[in-house]
Amino acid sequence: MNVPAAEKTEKTRCLLLDHLKAKQAPMSLQELEANLTEELILSHRTVKEAAWKLVEEGKAQFTSSWDLELKC
Repeated sequence: MNVPAAEKTEKTRCLLLDHLKAKQAPMSLQELEANLTEELILSHRTVKEAAWKLVEEGKAQFTSSWDLELKC
């Protein structure tokens, strides 16, 4: 069954947020992607879209080294 892209991005966004909350430290997109591929088969594009959605919502931000972190 093919999951629509918007649904996959939303699920990935929730998983990214959960991983960031659990780690409580900035994480690179590659590190997050590696952790998430244990749960889902994801493209790098889906992970990037989900990360940017978190940034747009004000829940996360990118550091100067492009790691993703929770916004205080």
